[in-house]
Amino acid sequence: MAVAIRDAAPERGGADEEFILALNAACVPAVAEMDAQDYCDIAGWAHRVLVAEIDGSRCGFLILIRPGSAYPSDNYAWFEKTFDNHLYIDRIAVSDAARGQGVGRALYDEAVRIAAKNGDKRLTCEVNEKPPNPESMAFHRRIGFRHLHTRPSRDDKIVAMLEHPLEKP
Repeated sequence: MAVAIRDAAPERGGADEEFILALNAACVPAVAEMDAQDYCDIAGWAHRVLVAEIDGSRCGFLILIRPGSAYPSDNYAWFEKTFDNHLYIDRIAVSDAARGQGVGRALYDEAVRIAAKNGDKRLTCEVNEKPPNPESMAFHRRIGFRHLHTRPSRDDKIVAMLEHPLEKP
């Protein structure tokens, strides 16, 4: 059972948008809340919005943002101040039914390919420490992310700022 990755269809209110909004809602508080207007705005700032499918059924998504975007996230702003050449993962979500089937890994592998094509030197993201998200922290460690910093974020969250260098030291 192979995981296929494709770009989300851009139409407002379409099936991909509905899927992304529903999955995002199911994954709160591991990801921030997002309504239809939020998604429209984020998709406008995004470099790519990816959808994962298994056997033609949507099962995950990932949102990527390049440096220089007007995206008003405090976490993205921290990475912008820290690095000049990164591909920021705004959020990733995988359905409960697809967990453990390589969906997260496939989405991140595609993010690495996109970053390499762009000439980016690293992937960046944050993971909640408060509220805790130990599954996501373990996943990110397994695939090569390293902890850079812990900082307060909006909505009384504490986040771990993570980096995955794409070049060997």
